[in-house]
Amino acid sequence: MPACSAHGTSLIVNMKEYMNTGKQIRLNRFWKNERTFIIPFDHGIHAGVAEGLEDPERLAELIVRSPVDGVLVTPGMIKNIAPVIKDLAVMLRIDGAFTSFTPEPGDFNSLYTVEDALHFGADAVIVMTYIGTPYEQNSLIRLGQTAADGDHHGMPVAAEILSPSLLNDHFGRDMHACDDGSMNVLDQIKHITRIGMEHGADIIKTRYFGEPQLYKEIIETAGVPVIVAGGPKKDDTDEALLQLAYDIVQSGAAGIIFGRNVWQHPNVEKIIRAMAVIIHENETVSKALKLLR
Repeated sequence: MPACSAHGTSLIVNMKEYMNTGKQIRLNRFWKNERTFIIPFDHGIHAGVAEGLEDPERLAELIVRSPVDGVLVTPGMIKNIAPVIKDLAVMLRIDGAFTSFTPEPGDFNSLYTVEDALHFGADAVIVMTYIGTPYEQNSLIRLGQTAADGDHHGMPVAAEILSPSLLNDHFGRDMHACDDGSMNVLDQIKHITRIGMEHGADIIKTRYFGEPQLYKEIIETAGVPVIVAGGPKKDDTDEALLQLAYDIVQSGAAGIIFGRNVWQHPNVEKIIRAMAVIIHENETVSKALKLLR
C-alpha cells in the first residue's frame, strides 16, 4: 500500500465535501428563493383525519400549481402523493408513535431511518425534540443520532423544537407540565434553537413569538436556518395571519412552514398566493390582502 500522499489526504477531504455537497443540493430544493415556503401536512400521524386533510392528494395537486417550495409529510403520505408532487421539495417526518388519543403523552420515537428517507426520495428529514419535558434526554439522543446519520448520508436534518410554554398550545391539549415560569417565551426559544443546532440539526422548526426585532436575536444566535411554524389555526382575520407572516419575514427567518392556517382556510389557493408574495417577494400586507379579493 503506498504511503500517504497529498492526493491520498485530499481524498478524505473530498469525501467530507461530497457529503456536504449532498446536503447542499437537497437544501437548494427548498431554498429556490431567499426564503422557503413549506406546507406541512404530517398532522395525521398524531391526530388522524384533520379538517382540511380529508383528501391529501387533491391538496398536493393544488400545492404543486402554487408558489410553494416544499411539503412536510409522513412516510405513509409520501406513498400516496408521490405521483403528483413533481418538483416539490420533500421533508419527511421519520418519527411518531403517540397520538391525540393517548391518555399518557410521551416522546416521539424513531419509525424510519435516514437511509429509508433516501429510498423515499426525500430532500430532508425531521424529528420532534421535546425540551423541558421528562422525555428530553431521549429526544436529544434521537436528534443527535439522526443528525449523525444525516451527516453520513448527505441528508439535511430538521429538529422541530417548541418552547416548553408553547407545547400545549401547539398540540391543543394540556399534556405537558413542563414550564415552571422561570424564563420568558422568547428566551426559551432562543435557548432551544441553539440546543437543537448543538445536537446536530441543520434546520430548526419552531414557533414565532414577540416582535420582529426581538425575534431577530433568536435567528442570529441559532447557528442554522430557522423556519417558523404557524401553530394552531386561530379565529383571526386574514390580515392578522398575513401580518404574522410579514413579521416572521422581517425577523430574518429562513422560511415559513404553515399548515393548518393554509389548508383550513376557506380559499387555500388565494391564501397561498397572498403569503407567497410576502415570503418570496418581500411584499407588504396590504399588497398581499389584494390577492384575497
